[in-house]
Amino acid sequence: MVLKGVENKMSRHWYRQLRYPIIALAVTLTLLWTHHSHRLPASYAIATRTHTVTISSAGFLPNQLTAHEGERVSLMIVNTDTRPHNLSIRDLNLASTELKPTQSTLLQFSAAKRGRYHFVSDAPGYPETGFQGMLVID
Repeated sequence: MVLKGVENKMSRHWYRQLRYPIIALAVTLTLLWTHHSHRLPASYAIATRTHTVTISSAGFLPNQLTAHEGERVSLMIVNTDTRPHNLSIRDLNLASTELKPTQSTLLQFSAAKRGRYHFVSDAPGYPETGFQGMLVID
């Protein structure tokens, strides 16, 4: 009889130790199943295109960018030149803040309309010295 009571206490103790991990596992599996079964088709997802544009003493690198109509575009702009610069796409009414040397910023927009759009550094004198480029939305 004493041995049966000890076994009963041990099984209850074992159950108490494992009940929360078992509950956590059940909740995790339920959430994974729910997430997997409720995914949106890829056609509903908005495509994102990311470019890094470096502003150096030679100008914008790269100086030609492409995107598809309807895409969400992210431009990481990094100024490695010794003078302040920005990136401005006037026809799209977009402009980054003025970046001091070693500063960077992220410019995000939607490529809503097809076309060829010039981008420049708005700082005085820079478009004439190579601080210009082209964004093509097809």
